[in-house]
Amino acid sequence: MVAKSTSNMNSQLIIISPPENIPSEIGKVKSLLEQGLQQFHIRKPEFSDFDMINYITSIPKTFRKFLVLHSHYHLAKEFELKGIQIGKNRIAEAKEYKSNFEYFGYSAHSFDEIIAIKSDYTHFFLSPIFNSISKANYQPKYNLAEISKFLLSNSDINIIALGGIDAENSQQCLNTGFSGIALLGAIWQHHDVANAYNEIKESLNSRPFALSIAGFDPSSGAGISADIKTFEQHKIQGLGVSTAITYQNDSEFIAVDWLSFEQIKKQIEVLMKKYDTPFVKIGLIENFEVLRLIISLLKEFNTEIKIIWDPILKASSNFGFHKDINKAEVFGLLKDIYLITPNIPECMEIFGTRDPNEIQSKINDFAICNVLVKGGHAINDDVSDVLIEQNRITHFHGQRLPNKDKHGTGCVLSSAICSNLAKGMHLHLSMQQAKNYITKFIDSNNTLLGYHKTN
Repeated sequence: MVAKSTSNMNSQLIIISPPENIPSEIGKVKSLLEQGLQQFHIRKPEFSDFDMINYITSIPKTFRKFLVLHSHYHLAKEFELKGIQIGKNRIAEAKEYKSNFEYFGYSAHSFDEIIAIKSDYTHFFLSPIFNSISKANYQPKYNLAEISKFLLSNSDINIIALGGIDAENSQQCLNTGFSGIALLGAIWQHHDVANAYNEIKESLNSRPFALSIAGFDPSSGAGISADIKTFEQHKIQGLGVSTAITYQNDSEFIAVDWLSFEQIKKQIEVLMKKYDTPFVKIGLIENFEVLRLIISLLKEFNTEIKIIWDPILKASSNFGFHKDINKAEVFGLLKDIYLITPNIPECMEIFGTRDPNEIQSKINDFAICNVLVKGGHAINDDVSDVLIEQNRITHFHGQRLPNKDKHGTGCVLSSAICSNLAKGMHLHLSMQQAKNYITKFIDSNNTLLGYHKTN
């Protein structure tokens, strides 16, 4: 099975031909390929060999490496095309071609169907994801939450969304976890095929904004620059506001110079006035009064803004920032925050416990935010994180990587969660994807400064 990859936006977008010929179809196909389309599926159930040969040879040779056939598989081999797509009625017919193509896809309609044959194909279509545009009364079998859960637990499989996809929901498919999207009705039922394609490309390439409010770490392992690195890897347009200048490297913390609230305020205002930024990650803050003022200022710009606070009470080099924790003051702040991400020592300082049930009681008693207790400071090799909400406690399991440690893991995890939320993922998927990201970050090398990478 081919490893899952989503590195090229064009390779994530597939267009399927209309089943019957339409006026000027070949010219429109050429136009799509000239504009950068890198996978075009020819699905013509009524075509003879002669018809299919005419269709293929009408497309310039330079583009034939992007063609995939849904029938006439021998012609895909003869013309050295990208691959073939198989339905359940063509499995036997296609079997002999398995090793001939870069792309060997299967059209599935259920999770069980994919799992049963996952090692036999490089890619899978799953359909329909939304109400079909081209087929009346063709409706999805699963909701997006069910699909997201399945994709997350089968992240090694290339699964492509098909059915009812257009410019409005295309990015949502990728955020759900699909490797790519396949288009049919949204393209061919549009009066301008090229414009429809470009609209969807633009929707996939657009980036939401997220803001990091944090200290500056010269090593860039933690703080605002680490957050921006994380945003960039998640295809988020990252904005940054500095709260402090620290004097440190990956293993030594010497001192910190705090910026005043007025300096922080000026940075926030000039950004928030121009950019729609509904998600903010907050890191290093001088004190809880400054945090209160920052939260209040952010709420002035957007009452619905979601704030993720990584409560840095002590640097990884054991330099302490906040020695006296006033729980009543902190709980008051947590009413206006969406998620707090303390490690175990920070959790003990803030809540007086690390027990998920006791923390959940405090969440409900004091009407405070969701809490993610990070497990990296556990004394054993179980570094599972625990997400605690009003009505649910979820464990995200993880094992400590031997002889691996990184500076800034808390910053990176919280900014990865912020990134995923900004892309439209729900909290649980945001957290799981962020945990996958931080695992790769920790495992990226044998130094304290990790590499940021998605694959």
